[in-house]
Amino acid sequence: MTPGSTSAACAALLRRDLTLAWRRRGDIAMPVLYALIVATLFPFALGPEPTLLARIAGGVVFVTVLLAVLLSLDQLFRADIDDGSMEQLMLAPQPLALLVGMKILAHWITSSLPLIVVAPLLAGMLKLPAPATPVLVFALALATPLLSLLGAVLVALTAGSRRSGMLLALMLLPLCVPVVIFAAGAVAAAQEGLPWIAPIAWLGAGLAMAVVLAPLACAAALRIAMDT
Repeated sequence: MTPGSTSAACAALLRRDLTLAWRRRGDIAMPVLYALIVATLFPFALGPEPTLLARIAGGVVFVTVLLAVLLSLDQLFRADIDDGSMEQLMLAPQPLALLVGMKILAHWITSSLPLIVVAPLLAGMLKLPAPATPVLVFALALATPLLSLLGAVLVALTAGSRRSGMLLALMLLPLCVPVVIFAAGAVAAAQEGLPWIAPIAWLGAGLAMAVVLAPLACAAALRIAMDT
């Protein structure tokens, strides 16, 4: 790996973003605390009946994770735009789409991966049957990067707006409906003892398409936003 190679630049950018995120460890903990609080409130609001909680557990976990990821999504490119780092990335000899992809990967590692780690705890709080928990984690491992990629495109489109939080939520939530339906459907099928591979396959197909197209769309949207 030569110092000026594309792979070296991508690795350096990923390491930089992870280091900056580690210095703000409190921001990493916020989505996890939010998810734990929301999951705790459902048994109090609906009652402790295990059958009822188990029936809604999959959907509740996925909606909670979606909203928790949304908390940190608005800051994906904000700091780089404010301090001028985004202009440097655009002037770099490496493809901007690859560099943006590394930033999305760093965001997923710091915001979504901790939620996947605590997902079994959330499932246990909502009385999800143990056989369905691995399916829940597997579905989250496919759904959360897909949500990050979709959200990154919208963040890039709204990068020129100073107060884009509400606009981002209004644009992203409708796009996330199919993701939540397929992911929760896989968990529900596992609970009923039915085949759950089909919705997982749809999530995988969507993720594969997003991995290819989303960084390209982000790069184009950021160039437009920075030129205006």
